[in-house]
Amino acid sequence: MHDDSCVRFLQWALPRLQKRWPGFRKVRRQVCKRIQRRITTLELADADDYRRYLQTNDREWPLLDHLCRVTVSRFYRDRVILEHVANDVLPQLARLALHTGDHALRGWSAG
Repeated sequence: MHDDSCVRFLQWALPRLQKRWPGFRKVRRQVCKRIQRRITTLELADADDYRRYLQTNDREWPLLDHLCRVTVSRFYRDRVILEHVANDVLPQLARLALHTGDHALRGWSAG
């Protein structure tokens, strides 16, 4: 699905799902891939066909709602925290690694 086609589809569908387009601008590619897979599964030609399908199949809306769900990490959006990690935490960990003779800095993420 081309980006412009997906954008038009999302701008049409999101209000019907009580969602707002601005929240999807940066994650739309992920959502568009999911929607394209659904279109393929349903053996539809394109987003316009899927729109028509939705208009006649109420049971499809909850599935579309599920396809539009994305996890957004707020950690990287908090500039103060990111700057603290970049300017204080990581340099301190790098110094500690060098002090102990380790030439690699390893990290772990819970998410």
